[in-house]
Amino acid sequence: MEEVTLRGTLDAIREDARAYHDWRREAGFWVTLSYRVRRQRKHGGAGSRLLLGADLLLGGVRRLVSDTRLPADAEIGPGLCLPHPTGVVLNDRVRIGRGVAIFQQVTLGEWKGDTPEVEDGAALFAGAKVIGGVRVGAGAMV
Repeated sequence: MEEVTLRGTLDAIREDARAYHDWRREAGFWVTLSYRVRRQRKHGGAGSRLLLGADLLLGGVRRLVSDTRLPADAEIGPGLCLPHPTGVVLNDRVRIGRGVAIFQQVTLGEWKGDTPEVEDGAALFAGAKVIGGVRVGAGAMV
């Protein structure tokens, strides 16, 4: 697992915001922000435990606006864009590169112990199911 640092998390959040026209109004940004804060709190060291309040608040917001599941153990690069964050389910061992777009009803799941890897700049469109040790190449559209 990659090292989780506060600087890295803040940089990722800034890049996530740039993936949207107006991040303040986009549910996908808030879902991703909830993931980033939860991951920082879980894996970022002792000081990150102070983020519990923010994690709980953002988790509540996430549950109000979306049923998307981004587990804190999943490795998701900066610049994630969730244009329609409904029904997105990721396995906790999934690895996703930088600048990836994931649309509604997408599943990235485990099969026989293997999980998908999505490389930089890929787009997973509505209803895509990527299961097992599949690699979605850089810039690919599924």
